[in-house]
Amino acid sequence: MAIYRPLQGNISTTPTLYIDTEAKASALLETAKHRLNILRKMLNSVSCLCVNDAEGHDLEHFASAAHILLQNGCDALDALGWKLDRVAPSL
Repeated sequence: MAIYRPLQGNISTTPTLYIDTEAKASALLETAKHRLNILRKMLNSVSCLCVNDAEGHDLEHFASAAHILLQNGCDALDALGWKLDRVAPSL
């Protein structure tokens, strides 16, 4: 397995953002938690928003940002899972 894996949220043909699969488990968990907590706060804000007050592509932009945060958090959790599998393989 490569040490640096491209994030699934890369939109270019050549990946530019990577996750370090050799990072400490606590760092991977903290990265995932940080992105998921930001996403939770964003969703809380939008749940209080009246859709009639949204202008133009506001919700589209919000959804795009939410998707990237969620995907990055999931990528960090995947890397954490790979690390845990290497330390304690399934019996």
